[in-house]
Amino acid sequence: MREERELPNPVRTGLRFVEYLNNNPDANYDDLSVDAGVTKARICQMIAHCKQLPIEITEFLLNTREPEIPNYFTERRLRPLTLLVSDEDKIKKFDEMMEAISIG
Repeated sequence: MREERELPNPVRTGLRFVEYLNNNPDANYDDLSVDAGVTKARICQMIAHCKQLPIEITEFLLNTREPEIPNYFTERRLRPLTLLVSDEDKIKKFDEMMEAISIG
């Protein structure tokens, strides 16, 4: 029987990247990308989730006990939310996404 793989939580990953930069004040995105083994673009994308998503969304994704939720909300699916202007619009779109996957 194949075990279902849990995908990395993009918000948690972004917070780890922010923490790395806070703990290493001389480090930059290039240094972090080398240490993390990912591209600089991926570093930027993951950190954007921490900085551009409303706290209501990030807290929900960090604290959910349902593994299928962070598995669904990949970096690619969250990216359009970071482009919306208002937190209200981001939350509304997130709620629509939750309804579309019949969770919540």
